[in-house]
Amino acid sequence: MKTATVRELRNHYSAVLKWIEAGEEVKISRRGKVIARLVPERQKVRGKIDWSTSAAVLRDKTQLPFITAEQRAEILDYNKGSW
Repeated sequence: MKTATVRELRNHYSAVLKWIEAGEEVKISRRGKVIARLVPERQKVRGKIDWSTSAAVLRDKTQLPFITAEQRAEILDYNKGSW
C-alpha cells in the first residue's frame, strides 16, 4: 500500500491515479495522519450463463398446439395493421 500526502495528491494526481488503476491502495495523509484511503473499484466478474437450465429450454414443447400457415399469415397481417 502506497502513501501520498494531500499536497502530492494535488500536484501529482495523474501519477497517484495510475497507482490506483494498477490495483494499488493509496493512503492519503495530512500532517502525518492518514485521513483517507483510495482503493481501486472492483471489476464485476461476469459468470457464464448455463442456458441448459433455463425455463425456455426445460419447457415441454410437445404439448404446444401447431398453427397452420394460414393462421400464421392471419396473425402477421393483424399485427401489420396495428402499427
